Amino acid sequence: MLFSKLMLNRFKAYLLLPSICIASLCFGQINSPYSRFGLGDMYNSRNVVNKGMGGLATATFDYQSVNFINPASYSRLQSVTLDVGIEYESRTMRNATKTEKYNSANFLYNYFALGMPLKKDKLGATVWGLALGLRPVSRVNYNLTETGRLPGIDSFATNFEGNGGASRAFIGTGARVKNVSFGINAGFLFGQNDINTRRTLINDTVAYFSTRFQQQTAYSKFFVDAGVQWEIKASKKARFLLGANGYLGQNANATANIRRETYLPSATGEVDSLDVALSQTGVEGTITFPAGYSLGVVFDKMDNFFVGVEWEQAMWSKYRFFGQTENFANSSMFRIGGQWIPTMLPTRNYFKRVTYRLGFYSGRDFLQHNGSPLPIWAFTAGAALPVRR
Repeated sequence: MLFSKLMLNRFKAYLLLPSICIASLCFGQINSPYSRFGLGDMYNSRNVVNKGMGGLATATFDYQSVNFINPASYSRLQSVTLDVGIEYESRTMRNATKTEKYNSANFLYNYFALGMPLKKDKLGATVWGLALGLRPVSRVNYNLTETGRLPGIDSFATNFEGNGGASRAFIGTGARVKNVSFGINAGFLFGQNDINTRRTLINDTVAYFSTRFQQQTAYSKFFVDAGVQWEIKASKKARFLLGANGYLGQNANATANIRRETYLPSATGEVDSLDVALSQTGVEGTITFPAGYSLGVVFDKMDNFFVGVEWEQAMWSKYRFFGQTENFANSSMFRIGGQWIPTMLPTRNYFKRVTYRLGFYSGRDFLQHNGSPLPIWAFTAGAALPVRR
């Protein structure tokens, strides 16, 4: 099919903002044919610190950023932290023969999170913390046209168009008992998709009516995920951090409006209906979301560097849309990454106080082509630049 013949190259740059990013100001139109399937393109929703290390998050924590992937990390927040991110994304889409291509580049809202300590021990270290925020989960945005000829009939042009996506509002808490931290996130996931397919027969002498299939779907659900982190001392200045995070598969309540009709395009590009073959509103159903988990381990040479690995899996083969199965496979991802600080001692060399981050991840998407899941891989790099001593 048309979507499987297209290839996407993506370049992303992540920014951590010192002030609140208004979602309406962080906008963009990414033409992604893969967002036609399931809930759309799934966001790599991790904070800017984790993204610089290949997305490593399950066993990590940072005193000055909110790691919402594993809520157990909230027990390490040392001060009130406002963590906001946007991303710059550039995509190039080519056809199978690489004779045509389409480029798009946009700034997009990535996440907003606010974390704070609730209780500290006698030494001033946080043992109980809280975080809340809003982050996108998926997006649907594509507009493609396929042309061809129906044997024995005529030439045609089919337009595939879709918009929408899902977001997640959450609040969570994490507590630490000695070297073990536990955490839980709860919140609300909501979204909507608007899918349109239009076909027009092309002839110089015969006027054909065009046809359209449209389905608008809105859905929402309450969700919970939980995590744990365990610190194991290796020496006075070294430790291992183990982490696990997981969530159960759940059903979301959904409502769909379905319409099939013939139409004439108006002068403004809108649709003037001629004959409505099917019109259904308020069709109720459910969307089954997959369960998933992640496991991670980190070796931390305190005040110098740490390096870790992580494994993540989601059971997308269990995904159902209004009871119908999709040709999805279980997705998986292996991550490796770390960070390095040249020195924590006072120094006039600015670059020795910069935190450098590198990472790599590789895995497979839930989408399949010819029975094989689509591969995903990337190298990442980042740096934390100190503003003042």
